[in-house]
Amino acid sequence: MPTAPRDGSAATLSTRDLNRATLARQGLLEPMRSGAVDAIRRVASLQAQHPEWPPVALAARASDAATADLRGALERREAVRSSLMRITIHVVAAEELWPMFTVVQPLRLAQWRLLLKADPTDSALGRRMHAAHAVAIAALREAPRSSLELDRLMAAEIGPAATSRTRPRWREPESQIVVRAAWRHFSAFTPLVHVPFDGEGYGRSRYALAADWLGVETPETDEATARAHLARRYLAAFGPASVEDLAAYVGRGRGGIGIWRDAVAAIDEELATFRDEAGRVLFDLADAPRPGAATAAPPRLLARWDSLLLSHATAHRDRVIDPALRPRVFSRNADVLPSFLLDGRVAGTWELGRTPERLEVTLRPFEPMARAARDGLAAEADRVMALLDPRAERVITFAA
Repeated sequence: MPTAPRDGSAATLSTRDLNRATLARQGLLEPMRSGAVDAIRRVASLQAQHPEWPPVALAARASDAATADLRGALERREAVRSSLMRITIHVVAAEELWPMFTVVQPLRLAQWRLLLKADPTDSALGRRMHAAHAVAIAALREAPRSSLELDRLMAAEIGPAATSRTRPRWREPESQIVVRAAWRHFSAFTPLVHVPFDGEGYGRSRYALAADWLGVETPETDEATARAHLARRYLAAFGPASVEDLAAYVGRGRGGIGIWRDAVAAIDEELATFRDEAGRVLFDLADAPRPGAATAAPPRLLARWDSLLLSHATAHRDRVIDPALRPRVFSRNADVLPSFLLDGRVAGTWELGRTPERLEVTLRPFEPMARAARDGLAAEADRVMALLDPRAERVITFAA
């Protein structure tokens, strides 16, 4: 096990200390000038269900156009968009795909097992699914394909067992949706990337085989090594943090919290140990920046589904957002609205309207703001929009 303090001697970090440490890692104290892929490595991942929002998240953390150029990094295949932590789409540096896929694969297999009531490998249905993978692989080697195309190709090989399964729609249990068992099985065993294209949007992804897209052989990575690597990357980007925070970032599955205690133990010699104000044990890379509570935190924009708000255990996101404000950002339909930080903490939401010629930001503070604070926030919004599209007209307004 990691060297957790037993005598109360570990330094206690205040909520504000934790806030400044995490903002520093995320490029939200001092924007990064490092090139896009190095910035992505530093922040570990950008949550990316909606492909139009990761460029905003990166621009908010960047100080120059090269670092904000997410599209260029994706097109150069230095970064990839893929379903990874929590079985949710993220942008990561290309080389990080492999350990992240290895870590998340057990979650995908457990999900398939739960939905289909069959073992994904050692069952008649699982073996039929595996046999149909060849059809999907051949199709992907011809051209990028949608998940629906791939599911239908494999279902035609497998038969009704792949197409007749349904489950209750989330939050609408009276209605049913098709499980798309073949697609779920294939994507649980096969690393895939979302191929960037003009017009890409939520639910319109096209996929490629990750190994073919990146021009490499799929590397062999054992789960324990991959988990230790991910623990290190997570703490570098979001620490100091608890084992529970790490497990929440990845997604809990079979093995629960214990496998993540082991992952942290595997890098124990690299770590420093702290406590938060509630007495929880926190771990961090010993040489990671912890600038302290007195450090100034300029206004910053956060993207929709911003990783800053989703990478710690639900009960311990108070380093960046007051619990009383969470319902105003985390909506009832499970969306996470674009928000902004004042003095390092969520203080309002914002909306982005865009046309080919115009970017319009509407800022909605939760409380009245002093003139200087409004001017600073408006200037930051203008800075980020200029990085997104320097040719567009930029309009910044405030609303109640």
